[in-house]
Amino acid sequence: MSTRTRELKDAFRPRPSAERELELARRDAAGVIAALGPRLSEERRRRIDAVVANRTLRLQVALEGVHDPHNAAAVVRTADAFGVQRVHIVEHGVRFRASRKVTQGAHKWVDISVWRTPAPFVEAMRAAGARVLVAAMDAAIDLPALDPAAPLVLVFGNEADGISKELARLADGAFRIPMYGFVESFNVSVAAAIAMSTLRAGGGGDLPPADALELRARYYLRAVRAGYDIAALEIGRGGQRAP
Repeated sequence: MSTRTRELKDAFRPRPSAERELELARRDAAGVIAALGPRLSEERRRRIDAVVANRTLRLQVALEGVHDPHNAAAVVRTADAFGVQRVHIVEHGVRFRASRKVTQGAHKWVDISVWRTPAPFVEAMRAAGARVLVAAMDAAIDLPALDPAAPLVLVFGNEADGISKELARLADGAFRIPMYGFVESFNVSVAAAIAMSTLRAGGGGDLPPADALELRARYYLRAVRAGYDIAALEIGRGGQRAP
């Protein structure tokens, strides 16, 4: 089997089942938790609670036209590690693929949105109240100068060309990661990791209580085998709700 064939077999796209899990969690998060909680160990429930408590929607990251599935997967894995709940993929002519082997399961816990072109992506981010900033070597603003308390979406371009002219034009601004050596750029996954580490220093979450409850329910659905079917059946029967 060729290396490319192995990569394609290993690659993933966002799961169709995630949409129905989201719908059920939004409709009855407490019901999902009541149905699935007894099927999880106390240690697993505590771990999920700790993760949810440190999740952020204030900082989000995006990749535009990234070719290498290992780079895309590394960004997803790093986002999970730093509590960044949403990763956006702007395909812009490059079909999104990411390696399951590299994510090590992180793609189950991070929300991945795929956009075909830059304009709808930027419009949606602005409508949600976030500024879209692109990574650029010649930007006037250094990464540490960004306000970690402000809603931000940081966009990283592909390995060869960086950010497209269209997305650079649509964005609210640009930032740079200071460098002090001879090399002129970071690998895209390294750049994203530095940015998330800088702006997420100290951790801490910012989810409103209702969003935190919903995310907890979604994690229960993903942590229990056949979780959706079990929860949907219990809720349909009018099973008891979690307090």
